[in-house]
Amino acid sequence: MSEPRLMRRGHRDWPLLLEEINTPPPRLWITGDVSALARPAVAIVGTRRATARGLALARGLGRALALRGWCVVSGLAAGVDAAAHLGAVEVGGPTVAVMATGWDRTYPRENAGLRRRIEAVGCCVTEFEAGFAPCRNHFPRRNRIIAGLSRGVVVVEAPWRSGAINTAQHAADTGREVFAVPGPVERGHYRGCHRLLRDGAQLLEGPEDVDRVLGALAPAALAEQTSPDREPDAGSAARWILDRIDLDGVPRDTLHQSWPGTEDMWCAGLMELEMGGLIRRLPGGRLARTIWTFQAD
Repeated sequence: MSEPRLMRRGHRDWPLLLEEINTPPPRLWITGDVSALARPAVAIVGTRRATARGLALARGLGRALALRGWCVVSGLAAGVDAAAHLGAVEVGGPTVAVMATGWDRTYPRENAGLRRRIEAVGCCVTEFEAGFAPCRNHFPRRNRIIAGLSRGVVVVEAPWRSGAINTAQHAADTGREVFAVPGPVERGHYRGCHRLLRDGAQLLEGPEDVDRVLGALAPAALAEQTSPDREPDAGSAARWILDRIDLDGVPRDTLHQSWPGTEDMWCAGLMELEMGGLIRRLPGGRLARTIWTFQAD
């Protein structure tokens, strides 16, 4: 992690939106590029116990919003939060992670590598000094900052009693827009989203809904992707395969039989997608996406 910077309320770089929440933090410890805090931001939050569908949607939405000029804010937690941050950094950011620990700790520990990627294109912030470990009452305090830094909060997948819903409630209390992604009615992971929609949250089917409600930004001029998990090139075998796979899975043999190219091209495309982490194998010989690519209407 980079060296921390201490910023107090009243500083010229202090995020002014934070002044609109009920109890603004008196200071923030920041690691990474502090300029990310000046960017128009949208939060993406959800459950730590996300389904593969929820992870794919959060990652895809993080990418799409970053490309549209939005800074993606989330909480660095496992599940939806990490997927949203990952989507943003895969296209060059920016993204802001609000932590519930001291600046010298990363929670969960397995997100240490992701944190380094976040700090390369954005920043991590916390109101807690060095040495503070995660504890139950820190997370609602973190959630108010996530909501406070953002113009709107998107809930991708969450049960009703969850930190994501707590963040959405902070957002609503501060006059921010709340968006929710609908999901299968039989899955408890989406009950929080459905209740938010019933209570008046904005329906989110794609990033264009954020632009419609909050106002479109100029598309971001982001660094060219260099990581292996970038989208495959148009016209490639990998692109052909990926375009025919959804989040629930498609039989591999069915795809293979309809492939119009050579066997070598098929194998190379499949390997590219697997090495890039863009697809996963499911029982029964099916292939499914690990990230959803939102298409413009």
